[in-house]
Amino acid sequence: MTHHPNRRAFLGTAAATALAAPMAQAQTLASGNDAFTYEVTRTDAEWRAMLSEDEYRIMREFGTEPRFSSDFWDTEDAGHYHCKGCDLTIYDSDQKTLRLIGWVFYYHARPDSVLLGIDEWPAQMSEAEEMGEPRQVTEVHCRRCGSHLGHLLQVQGDMLHCINGASLTFAADEAG
Repeated sequence: MTHHPNRRAFLGTAAATALAAPMAQAQTLASGNDAFTYEVTRTDAEWRAMLSEDEYRIMREFGTEPRFSSDFWDTEDAGHYHCKGCDLTIYDSDQKTLRLIGWVFYYHARPDSVLLGIDEWPAQMSEAEEMGEPRQVTEVHCRRCGSHLGHLLQVQGDMLHCINGASLTFAADEAG
């Protein structure tokens, strides 16, 4: 099943995730809000010029990176993770948790930094990745530019943000 970006579908289904919002520290949008405009907007050509092919596939076409492909998956450095699409600070390193399954995981996003929506799982993944039968899951997007970051999932007993490292940049804390 192919998932195509569709703002109306994203906004229309976001309300269904309202119960997960307090746990995820995320914002959801009410259904039918066609007047919503992201603070940072770019043309498709501008997105393609600033992102690699894989970053574009993940951030703009709702793809998923292969396991263990991001340098961030096992990083434990102190700092902050920013959306690669608009530089909004989304995750702090003290919310990061290492899970030995190959993606970047966080307990919580910063307040007012992400939007949640409904996605059909598995999302667009490489043919080598098998994630089980299709079902609906909660997707995580940057609230400022709408870039796809990953998903909110139950992982090893915890509700976590499972994030594509390709959607992020990292700024280390200054040594004090």
